[in-house]
Amino acid sequence: MAEESIKKENLLHKVSGFRKRSLNWKSMGKYLCNIILNIKQTIQFSGLNKELTERIMLAVTSVNNCRYCTYFHTKVALESGCTQEEIRELLDGDLSCADQEELPALMFAQHFAESHEQPSRKALKQLVKVYGVKKTQQIITACRMITLGNLFGNTIDAYAYRYHGIVLKGGSSTLEGLIYYLSAIPAQKLMKTFQRDRSLT
Repeated sequence: MAEESIKKENLLHKVSGFRKRSLNWKSMGKYLCNIILNIKQTIQFSGLNKELTERIMLAVTSVNNCRYCTYFHTKVALESGCTQEEIRELLDGDLSCADQEELPALMFAQHFAESHEQPSRKALKQLVKVYGVKKTQQIITACRMITLGNLFGNTIDAYAYRYHGIVLKGGSSTLEGLIYYLSAIPAQKLMKTFQRDRSLT
């Protein structure tokens, strides 16, 4: 089933070009600077409830569509107590599974990704109103961390598609190649593990 999904995705990219968001030098610098400048919050974001953290990760990943993060955070979410149904709904962008306490955080996470990390002031104010300043900072940091992971994963795929002659809009072939050769081996191992696990279920 996983192989069929990947084949369909490959065909789509051949027809329409690679459209996932990926990194270029400018965006990579921006994300790394944000994490460094907010290093205190980066360290503290683990203070979030583990289930909520993984739901935030899945909500952002559902927008950015990184197949590596989808696999990894699905596995971690299951281990942290999320059900398969909850995970499936989150990856479909459906927040009906969320309880009232978590719903504002997950809605913000989706908005954060959809707005390309430029959430509206209204959304930020509402998040602070519900969770307070400290927890809001932790939620935003979790969103930033998974976004960087998503874009790294998509950049690996971007290079592979570019290598096979599929048209890409934007991006940097040099950066894509660098990230690909640094990350491709662990990423491919991750996908092989995913395919093996799926074949056993």
